[in-house]
Amino acid sequence: MRAWSDRPFAPVTQLAEVAAAGARIAGENGQSTAVYESAAHPGWLVKRYKPGFPDEPPEVLDRLIGLPATMTPGELAVVDAATCWPVSRVVSGAATVGVILAKAPAEFFTEVRTPFGPPESVPLSLDQLVQADPEFYTARDLAVPDRRERVRVARNLLRLGALLERRDVVYGDWSYANLFWERGAGRVFLIDMDSCGLSSRPWVECNSWNDPAVPQGERLTVRTDRYKIAVAVLRVLTGVRGEDPHPALDALDTRLRTAPFGDALRCSLDEPPDLRPSSGELLELLESELDPRPARRAVPADPTPASAPPRRPAPPAPEPAPARPASAPPAPARAVSAPPTGPARAGRPAPAPPSGENDPFAPGYHPGAGIGAERLVVPLIIACLGVLALLLLSGVIAALLP
Repeated sequence: MRAWSDRPFAPVTQLAEVAAAGARIAGENGQSTAVYESAAHPGWLVKRYKPGFPDEPPEVLDRLIGLPATMTPGELAVVDAATCWPVSRVVSGAATVGVILAKAPAEFFTEVRTPFGPPESVPLSLDQLVQADPEFYTARDLAVPDRRERVRVARNLLRLGALLERRDVVYGDWSYANLFWERGAGRVFLIDMDSCGLSSRPWVECNSWNDPAVPQGERLTVRTDRYKIAVAVLRVLTGVRGEDPHPALDALDTRLRTAPFGDALRCSLDEPPDLRPSSGELLELLESELDPRPARRAVPADPTPASAPPRRPAPPAPEPAPARPASAPPAPARAVSAPPTGPARAGRPAPAPPSGENDPFAPGYHPGAGIGAERLVVPLIIACLGVLALLLLSGVIAALLP
């Protein structure tokens, strides 16, 4: 795997160094005339720009290339694992003619059956995930994504979106083709990162993804990305696509749709840009709904590492209650509660996906599952008191008989 952290390039690279082309990845498309793997540097892609591109001054791309150097280790890990962050601007003389990017890892590709010929290796993009018809997967010999897999992709998408927003990076070009995902683990990988802006970027056409609050031609901001990321999350969780994202919201799992998470997604779609929740806030609400424990505090995504305070010792076990007279009524049962979780600490990693037994999306899940023997305490106390009462009554009757 190639990543920003192990780049072998300087921030600016002469075209002659990467002109020799290896495998061709894409032809003319959008801003580029071609994308190919560098013959001299396997695993690194060279994206050659059309004349007149990029739209922004070269200083913007240079700042974007250098931005990961200012990030925390946690943020940099996300950059390396989940993006093809640009690593070098390619120049010919004084002109910017391309950019160097990391090649997507193999785990984001899969073999699909084709109508005429052998199976082909294709990237697993959102186009393969946002599908509600099982026949789509049957025709390609692909497993149908389950609910847990969709949740993992949504989580990782929001973690990536939260990082970009914290750093004021505007992606803008959200679409079915630009986000890859991994089967099972649900990791994500965002491509075409070289077109990102800092604070804002030029408007870009994204069919079925355009922000209705932004007129065509206006510059895009992180608030525009908030809308598009919310739409992506809804489509990932439901498989429902279309120009209007509201049917995907209506198809959302009832528990999530009626919770604060669903309200926040609706706000992302319907409220003015200034009132849209951030990706970090959506992530906290999603994590809160997925955790079966009561009163959970959500852990921020990719926190800055810090030393955690010492752990408090576990509370001592309660002493047994003194024996009560047989004639006294039983005391009401005390609720058994889990130890307090305490506030989230900086440096704690984001929570792992829930295990099958506690996953609210898994079949057969029950909120009370896992409580164990505590449920038998009250019935046992009542049974013991009944036996004592019978013994006392027998003694009284025996004393009264001649």
